[in-house]
Amino acid sequence: MTQPCTDAANDVAVGTPGRKPDRARFALRERTRAEHEATEAAFAPFDLTVADDYRQFLIAHAMALPRLELGVTGLGWTGWQPRYHLLADDLAALGAFLPAPMIAPAISPVSAWGVQYVLEGSKLGGTVLSGRLPAGVPARYLRPAPDMPVRWQAFCAALDAAAANGGPEWMNEVIDSAIETFQAFRRSADALAGDLS
Repeated sequence: MTQPCTDAANDVAVGTPGRKPDRARFALRERTRAEHEATEAAFAPFDLTVADDYRQFLIAHAMALPRLELGVTGLGWTGWQPRYHLLADDLAALGAFLPAPMIAPAISPVSAWGVQYVLEGSKLGGTVLSGRLPAGVPARYLRPAPDMPVRWQAFCAALDAAAANGGPEWMNEVIDSAIETFQAFRRSADALAGDLS
């Protein structure tokens, strides 16, 4: 779901003064790796080359996404943009109803960064997934915006700057939030995986 940024000019120290600079996103990637992989495994049964599975995949995302997006609105990265409306449009075009949203954890100004890390990173994953879809299906949610790589770089730079100001406790809260976000998506996948043909 996520990819590292490569702009070495934006390196900032996270944690212990005098240590070699770390990037916040690398710490997040490392500390959330198990949850990220478990979430990808939970979505693996959804065969996106099959229209019915694709619809179920979108429904699973529609269960987790709305309350997470609502919770981070106005917090964290100022460049963040929601995508739920794109997901809703795709489901409507497929003749599917929006599911009831899952309950999301409380989101603070700090934990919003962890949620946004997962949501922004999932846009990168969407680039790969959109190439697997059947011809002609609506894919506004997964299809990347032309400026997606630039926006990811901007998010990474903002995350690094916020982490440098926040310190280790700040970073731990962000990591915990990212883990909870992966878990929310995994729960939604688990809830629908049994309905796949």
